[in-house]
Amino acid sequence: MLSLKKVRNLALLLAGTAILPACETTVEVPIPEHTPKLAVRCTIGNEKLDSSLYAYFPTFRPFVSFSQSILSTQEMDGLNNASVVITDANGKVVETFTNDAETNHYFGNGYYKPVTEFTPQAGQRYTLTVSAPGYEPVTSTLTLPNEISGIQGSFTKTGDEYYSVNGRVTLTIPDKGNENNYYLIYGVLLDEQKKISERNYFDEEEDDSGIGTDINDIHFSDVRYNDFYGFRPFDDKSFNGTTVTISRKVNCYGTDSFQPKYLRLIVSSITEDNYKFLKSLQLYNDSNGNPFAEPVRVKGNIQNGYGCFGGFTNTYFDIPL
Repeated sequence: MLSLKKVRNLALLLAGTAILPACETTVEVPIPEHTPKLAVRCTIGNEKLDSSLYAYFPTFRPFVSFSQSILSTQEMDGLNNASVVITDANGKVVETFTNDAETNHYFGNGYYKPVTEFTPQAGQRYTLTVSAPGYEPVTSTLTLPNEISGIQGSFTKTGDEYYSVNGRVTLTIPDKGNENNYYLIYGVLLDEQKKISERNYFDEEEDDSGIGTDINDIHFSDVRYNDFYGFRPFDDKSFNGTTVTISRKVNCYGTDSFQPKYLRLIVSSITEDNYKFLKSLQLYNDSNGNPFAEPVRVKGNIQNGYGCFGGFTNTYFDIPL
């Protein structure tokens, strides 16, 4: 127990420290200079690079912008004066892109469209090169995955509602065990001539628990919008070398002018860089605005710049509704 004397001396000490002048130290942290670099987004696969592809997969369309300092107040915008080309393994130019004024009108500057509407081939190597006045050129190289064999799927109708069809999709994917694989799965609605309508869409019921394995993070991606919020990439870590079966309740929405007659199930084998970009972007979007979340760095593969040159190889089949 403290004696009265000790208590008095402690009180005097605390009182003395209370009247001492406050000390402040100002430390100026130098902000490193930022050299703007090109930021590029482009996705190619074994589908013809044309307006039909970009109409249903708008994020595949090439987009060119630039990086900014963290303290910059300049509004982000795309670049309309870039040179965008794709070459094959022999260095031959197989596709050249020009600025897409029509798309820029709706979505903003920086979008590009193909000139020759080239169709890349599965298993082949391609290099993207982008340059623009005032910026260092950037490049990225990928090899498109091979096609997947042995995919099976079915659709069981459970009801009709106006111009829509409801049911359950079962999809079986045989995975190669000698390599790491990365996937996206889609559903696309077709008319009697097997043409795609942008106004109709395939939708998975999120609250459904009917899945044929214990892998609960495999979902159909919704890629109809000009953002990446609907992408659901997954890898084969949980089923490497085996066959995975996914069963989901889905809705196939039509309109009075377009009633879906076929459901096209697409299994998209994507490059590892594409997977890492989409997965990190998904984590970034999920944590955006959360003050307690750890910072997420979006992973890219553009040399001397930012962004991603992604690749995919689609394998699909059509099911009558």
